[in-house]
Amino acid sequence: ISSSGNSKNVVNAAKKCKEMNINTITFTGFEADNQLKQHGDFNFWLDSKAYNIVEMTHQIWLLGVVDAIIGNAEYSAS
Repeated sequence: ISSSGNSKNVVNAAKKCKEMNINTITFTGFEADNQLKQHGDFNFWLDSKAYNIVEMTHQIWLLGVVDAIIGNAEYSAS
């Protein structure tokens, strides 16, 4: 997860995952051709340069995934 997709440590981690054949899911915003997105296998990108909008949208997407996984076992999400 990196709003800009250019956070050095996160990009380096994605590169290492690629070297180790580990699938990588990225959550980014700002520019469509950011560095992190270039190294991801599954990319969730938001077309916005507004930091807080990007961060909040990432949180919503991640909570939706958690709800789909855990909620299904614990309660009806519908």
